[in-house]
Amino acid sequence: MAKPSSLSWPVRIFRFLSGYGLAVTCLLLLLVLTWLSTLEQPFKGLYEVQKRYYDAEALFVTPDLPWLYFGGKQIIIPLPGAYLVSAVLFVNLFLGGIIRIRKGWKNIGVIIAHFSMVSLLFAGFVSHKYSKEGIMFVMKGDTSDYAQSYTEYTIEVCEIVDGQKTRPYVVQAEYLKTLEPGETRTFKFPELPFDIEVSDWMRNSTVVKAPLDDTNPLAIDGMALQSQEVVPTEEENAAGCYVDVLPKSSDAKASRLLLYGPVGDAVTATVDGKIYGFTLVREIWPMPFRVRLEESEGEYYPGTNKPSSFMSVITRLAENEENKFTIKMNEPMRYGGYTLYQARWSGETERPQSGFAIVKNPSDQWPKYSLYISMLGLFIHFGVKLWSFILQSAKRQGQGPKEGAPKNA
Repeated sequence: MAKPSSLSWPVRIFRFLSGYGLAVTCLLLLLVLTWLSTLEQPFKGLYEVQKRYYDAEALFVTPDLPWLYFGGKQIIIPLPGAYLVSAVLFVNLFLGGIIRIRKGWKNIGVIIAHFSMVSLLFAGFVSHKYSKEGIMFVMKGDTSDYAQSYTEYTIEVCEIVDGQKTRPYVVQAEYLKTLEPGETRTFKFPELPFDIEVSDWMRNSTVVKAPLDDTNPLAIDGMALQSQEVVPTEEENAAGCYVDVLPKSSDAKASRLLLYGPVGDAVTATVDGKIYGFTLVREIWPMPFRVRLEESEGEYYPGTNKPSSFMSVITRLAENEENKFTIKMNEPMRYGGYTLYQARWSGETERPQSGFAIVKNPSDQWPKYSLYISMLGLFIHFGVKLWSFILQSAKRQGQGPKEGAPKNA
């Protein structure tokens, strides 16, 4: 066996990346990060904590907890982000638990178990990268075919003809949420006679009255946006921004609009004699099926708004077929990569309303399959060890006592 000092650098790096020490370090870091993020969630909110600790861009995180302040100053403890740690653990398990491990029938169960852990981490990556979450509200007797994001806003631009909206052009949420305070970003629409310029994006805002003079250059018709402190519950934040409509024809005049999330009606502007509507709405994505609410029932714990049970009977309309399902709080409906959970209920009006949390996650069932694979691997490993023990015991009994040893009477 070669001495460590005589090994080449590639071999040293491979051994480090596939070693037990790195695996234990990653697991301990994930334990600490999960613990700290759980403690921080009541102060920062679930959305903010997930973004700070688990986002792909969060390479490092500094815990921000009350007991980490002394004398008014924060104790800085930089830690690697959970996404980075999980990526390193994935490499470690793949190299050490599948590539480097000694091959043979005695280790086949361990290799299968390691493969299940690698697939579990990969499922987490797919979920983080490609999953979407939203909510669908349906009143009894109505049908819906779209979901709306809890947190992400988009800007919809469409021509209004005879009072009706035409096909919208959408500025996606990924381009808006990265806007910094005071930053301006231009979006071009090749099929429209204008471009738009978004400025003064506010993650949480409110509309206030402004004097009709030059003291507030952002005021529009006596109204202006005012930034508000971001609240921990992200879905309660009301985004707002200013939009400058920039006509492509040189003789047309630009116009400025104020867009505010809670206002559902479109703000209009006229360009080249046509009316266009601009709306700041939570991101909407269509479903590959429709949901008709047949029955909706719910109960709350006495004297509280905490639900004790929700239940909905729906009809799923897809591919010229109608299928009836009962959705309860812990019994979702799955179809075409989408999962519908019973999340909210309102029975205060004549027609009750159900709110379905909708999750589109390509790896939704992968963790379950990974668990089955892990169970199979551990069962095989246990069987191999048990069989080896039985053979060794039988061999020892077959040899009998050694020569010269006293025999039992």
